[in-house]
Amino acid sequence: MGVVRVTQGLMVQRTLNNLNYHLRRLARLQNELATGLKVNTPSDDPIAARRAVNTRTSIQKNEQYIRNIESVGLGLTATDTSIQTTLQGLQRALELSVQGANGTNSQTQLDSIASEINQLLEEVVVQANQQASGRYIFGGTRTLNPPFVAARDAEGDIIAVSYEGNDERTSIAISDGITVNVNEPGSDVFLPRQDVFQVLIDIRDSLRAGDQASIQNVLLEELDTSMDQLLISMARVGAVQNRLERSSANIEEFNIELQTLLSDTIDADYAETIINLNAQSNAFQAALNAGARVIQPSLLDFVR
Repeated sequence: MGVVRVTQGLMVQRTLNNLNYHLRRLARLQNELATGLKVNTPSDDPIAARRAVNTRTSIQKNEQYIRNIESVGLGLTATDTSIQTTLQGLQRALELSVQGANGTNSQTQLDSIASEINQLLEEVVVQANQQASGRYIFGGTRTLNPPFVAARDAEGDIIAVSYEGNDERTSIAISDGITVNVNEPGSDVFLPRQDVFQVLIDIRDSLRAGDQASIQNVLLEELDTSMDQLLISMARVGAVQNRLERSSANIEEFNIELQTLLSDTIDADYAETIINLNAQSNAFQAALNAGARVIQPSLLDFVR
């Protein structure tokens, strides 16, 4: 086997390499202590750095899902409130209709009941054109203009209500590959089986005409159908709200776990770092002392 000739230059070079090695470790530990991170660059730990990048990406993605859920919260609350208010109006209309169908009422009394029904109709139109964050909530994807337009007679009474929205639903992503519909088109709330507006119009006009038979035989049933379809819509909205609340809570809990994983991956252990820094400082001092003995002789020493 070959013999390596140990020269003064070789010893000096190895001493310097050893000192540089200790300096690099010392600088890394000082950096860990200053930043609180044991992985500051990919070269510190490529596997941990890659894991940290993936974890941060997952956290950011989950935070976007949470923002998506929060962005539709106001609209869903407004939708639920509007439907509940409309239901309350229809329940009052039912009470008045039953009262008006009683054959003992005079025409004056019927006109008075019709007047209140007319006010309930006006309120239902207002609720159907409710807005949230400057957008109409029952217009489908047409949210910039009122979805329901009332036609009026010369006296200002509503004689018909037309729907100018569409049947499309908007959706948000709440997880990878999972979306949820978050709006209720007005056609699915006020018109699917029974035109809520037309029922109220017919009840009002029948009362004014003294046609109690129509109320008894037809309109009371139509009013029940209108209330049922509103209850179905309200149930859909409530189900979506509950799902989004659960999803948001689950995502936040998962993000906490990811934050813990990220911390375990890249955060420095202060106690351990300080111990290692002290040990490395001692090692560096020892290397300096050893190097001083190796590098000490000079050409003048040999001349003497």
